[in-house]
Amino acid sequence: MKKILLETSFSKIYMIVMIIITLLILGGYFSYAMFTVTKEKENAISIVTGNLTYKLLVDDKETNTLTVPSNTVKYFTLTLSNPNNRTARFNFYYVGELSLGVNAGYFESDGYNVTPESVGINLEKEGTSGSSNVYKIVVSNATNKEVIINLGVRVGLDYNDLSLPDNGHLFTKVNKEIATTLVKNKSNDESLAFEDATEEEKKEAWLYSHPATEQTDALVDYRYVGSDPNNYVLFNNELWRIIGSFTVDDGNGNLEERLKIVSDERLNGYYSWDNKDTTTGALTDKGKNDWSSARLNYLLNEGHEGEENGGSLYYNSGKGLCYSNQFNALVSCDFTKTGLKKLSKTMIDNALWYLGGTTQESNEVSDYYIYERSVEVYNGNPISWLGKVGLIYSSDYGYATSGGDSVTRNECLNMLIYNWRTNIECYENNWLHDNYVWHWTITASSKDSYSVFRVSKNGEVNFQVGAYDYIGVYPVVYLKKEVNIIFGNGSKENPYILYL
Repeated sequence: MKKILLETSFSKIYMIVMIIITLLILGGYFSYAMFTVTKEKENAISIVTGNLTYKLLVDDKETNTLTVPSNTVKYFTLTLSNPNNRTARFNFYYVGELSLGVNAGYFESDGYNVTPESVGINLEKEGTSGSSNVYKIVVSNATNKEVIINLGVRVGLDYNDLSLPDNGHLFTKVNKEIATTLVKNKSNDESLAFEDATEEEKKEAWLYSHPATEQTDALVDYRYVGSDPNNYVLFNNELWRIIGSFTVDDGNGNLEERLKIVSDERLNGYYSWDNKDTTTGALTDKGKNDWSSARLNYLLNEGHEGEENGGSLYYNSGKGLCYSNQFNALVSCDFTKTGLKKLSKTMIDNALWYLGGTTQESNEVSDYYIYERSVEVYNGNPISWLGKVGLIYSSDYGYATSGGDSVTRNECLNMLIYNWRTNIECYENNWLHDNYVWHWTITASSKDSYSVFRVSKNGEVNFQVGAYDYIGVYPVVYLKKEVNIIFGNGSKENPYILYL
């Protein structure tokens, strides 16, 4: 009997001890295994090891992936929460290497002050202050395919060291720099001859000094030159290119440093600068060379939605009929994919565009600069225009040359651009040249009511004797002075990424 009682007592004691041990485990007093959740774990969101769990929200949805369409910058709000009844430590990262042209980072400011740490960050228990972290993540995808970034989370006790797995990477801090400052800081002095520059220097902008004109004071600007400088920027879900950093009048007399950019691809289709005839307000049947009322202007800019055809279709990403060819002729046009996007519109603003001209068909580059900012216009035409979307100046094209082995940049700059067609290195080493089509400038002739300057595929700039002609169009905008660059080096493979 005593033996039976002793065995029974031992069993009870054993059971009590086991219950105590179980309670200690459940209470978290023995170590929990750390765990990792990635896409390879079937996108699981709440996995339990011991009694620790986590919750990850991407833009308020439970997922562990960031999906970014091609040629797009996308912002995400990530919330990592501790749903447990005790303090725990969490580590958050992305899995695998990023492809060339893809950048990812976090903002430390803007109300999102959590900094990822390689050993993890403690979060308080559920229901208390500090039980979640919020991250603002930006991903730029400057490739021609969709990118999916897989997220990983590790969780353990508040004293665990949650080092990253071999394929895990912390999001890096986004460093913002005013775009004009970055361009200027990397630029070359005008005294440096292109042929004497290093290969790295040739990829950056050059300073140019300009004398005062009838509409501007003496100014300096910073322009990219050569066949393929590092001036690519992702804008409007497309590659655009930086013409340079310029002193710009905002229309109220305020001078601002702003980047001027141009689309790397011309618009789909060919359009008239203006194809009015004598029945629709022109003095002749060759169109009217007043940019302030030009049909191409109305197509590119806001505020002309009331026009029967073409009005603001590019600005509003619309489609319909646009003006192309003589006598008010129309053609179908569709900018639903290539027109300005909502985010892009927030980055641009009005600028004063100079509309001065000349009676001479061809000039040296510096002469074009002065004529464009003169008050010489055809009878009654305005000398300037306030708006958002324009075209290159003739001088923009001219200053972009680097020359070559047989003819230097200075020699190209000091000859009539009309003669570039016989000096192939002047235009072949010019990133603004199009080998396939003529394209418009914003500069009109002052000798008549219909002539407009164009850039020829043969390399020269000359009159197109008729604004009605239908040729290529490259939209140009001035970015707001506050626009920052956050990623990239300006190369085509890794373009500058903008942030406002």
